Amino acid sequence: MKKHNESLFQIGEVTKILGITRKALLVYEEKGLLTPALKDKESGYRYYSADNMTQIRSILSLQALGLSLKEIAAYYYDSENIDAQLQRLMDLRSALDRNIQMLQVRSARRGDMTVHKTTLPQQVCFCRRYLCEAVTDVANNLRDTYIAAARTGKMSMLSRMFTMRMSQASEKLDLMCCIPVNHDYDGPERMEFAEAPALCIYYRGPYEEAATAIQALKKYVDDNNIETTGFFRSIYLEGPPNRGENSVDYITQIAVPVKY
Repeated sequence: MKKHNESLFQIGEVTKILGITRKALLVYEEKGLLTPALKDKESGYRYYSADNMTQIRSILSLQALGLSLKEIAAYYYDSENIDAQLQRLMDLRSALDRNIQMLQVRSARRGDMTVHKTTLPQQVCFCRRYLCEAVTDVANNLRDTYIAAARTGKMSMLSRMFTMRMSQASEKLDLMCCIPVNHDYDGPERMEFAEAPALCIYYRGPYEEAATAIQALKKYVDDNNIETTGFFRSIYLEGPPNRGENSVDYITQIAVPVKY
């Protein structure tokens, strides 16, 4: 059948161009997400405009991120719950960032000091500061901080715990142990960290030798005259218990927020 307008697309063209099924298009229409530019009353044939095509692509993109059709409808039409929709998209972005990060983690090799660009997430942490004599003290203090954070009932499962080097001058390790907690935690140990661009190295190896990665990242920053905006962090990605005693496969993200 001849198109009513050469600027419109028949349903078969849409499915071929966008790689979508006819059934999916009808479901979008049923859910109120899509209205064809023209529907022939006699034949029931549907015709789609360029704007319809853009809308379909947008819906497909949101589905690819993990949103349900109900959530997509709320995203487009529920103006009273924008904050909830925004939080949902931010959670999805965080999940995507974590997946990308884990792929980078898996590619880390022993001795690889390649510097990557990354983004440190906005988060709230339960924090305690310690002067440590040795790496064993770091592990013990981090464990104690973790236990205290867990007992608040507010510990977050979405982010990784980390330590920050608060000073390079002290002979002892001046560290802040940070355990992610929910945003509504309001205890005295609460510290909030803003989202920040950063540089990092994915260090594979025992914690006792992580200082080599910190020094490599510091040298890169100094050599390239990059301005840092915070302390160096050791973010613990893979280690005990999932790596057991095989410390050569522990993976730590050594990161520092920077000004681009």
